[in-house]
This record gives sequence, structure tokens and C-alpha cells, in this order.
Amino acid sequence: MRRVVTDPRTELTSAGTVLRITMRRLCRARNIVLHGGSTQGVALEATLRTAVPLVGAGLDRITHAALVESLAPLDLAARAENGLDLVGDETDLRVVDILEPRR
Repeated sequence: MRRVVTDPRTELTSAGTVLRITMRRLCRARNIVLHGGSTQGVALEATLRTAVPLVGAGLDRITHAALVESLAPLDLAARAENGLDLVGDETDLRVVDILEPRR
């Protein structure tokens, strides 16, 4: 977290890369189970161990935005993407402001 606060753009870009890799891995594992009928894949357990907490956190954030701000998931995604582009820039947007608007 210290690195995120000191260099948010680099660290959040890295976190986004890890998330994309994990989600691709989850989709591949899903396809192997669904289309291939195999639940004995070597990578299945590791994929679930890494992907489930990320998916859970994402669903929690989507639910929070919907209940507290009446914000649709695509609007939250747009806010997050804009925030990632602007954080650590001359806009003075802080890491904690990416998903929560300033009031």
C-alpha cells in the first residue's frame, strides 16, 4: 500500500495487469471445465485461489456503488477507468478518490 500511495500510476497499472491475467486464466479454466468436462486440471485450484478474492471484491464494489450511489456497473467501470488515467497526475486525484467522488 505504501508503494500505491507513493507511485499510484505505476502500481495501479501493475495491479490492472495482474487482474487481467487472472481473469484470462479464470476464463480458460472455465472453458476447460465447461467444454472439456475436466475438473482435474493442474491449474484449476491455483486459478480459483487467486481469482475468487478478486471477483468477490469486484462484486462487493459494484454492489456498494449500486446501493449507496445508485450507480450502474458500467458507470462505475467508466469512473474507475477515468480515475486510473488521472491518478497521480496534475489533477490532484488521489488513490482513495478513484471510485468515490469528492463531496
